[in-house]
Amino acid sequence: MDNLKTSRREFCAHAISLVTVASILEGCGGGGSPTSPGGGNVPALPTVSGVSAGGTVTVNNVSGTALANAGSAALVQAGSNNILVTRAAGDTFNAFTAVCTHEQNLITGFQSNTFVCPAHGSQFNTSGSVVQGPATRNLQRFNTQFTNNVLTITV
Repeated sequence: MDNLKTSRREFCAHAISLVTVASILEGCGGGGSPTSPGGGNVPALPTVSGVSAGGTVTVNNVSGTALANAGSAALVQAGSNNILVTRAAGDTFNAFTAVCTHEQNLITGFQSNTFVCPAHGSQFNTSGSVVQGPATRNLQRFNTQFTNNVLTITV
């Protein structure tokens, strides 16, 4: 009878270990193909440094960054702010929080004019709207102003 109890204990311990490992791997997003839940193999957004002060983020000398041309996109990082920015045309920019509305992971991928969260594959268009879940809420939009080659984002 003791052997049977030991076997059950060992079995349960191993089963719990396997479930724990599987959960950890699933939580890491997996990945592998652009259509997989983890959004693997999606090109990373270029990053642009900004300066955060008093509720605004400023990007100086925009023409010298990845946001120099219409149709471009970048992850602007300034202090604790992470902002997705696209240059729609000319002096028109769109800015959104880079925090995915699904589980608050940082959105770092961009492919075919779509922002992709690497954790679970949520996708957002360049207007911040959900294109593919699991996210169900659009990204928070920020106001922008572009003057004298300086982009100011109100956060």
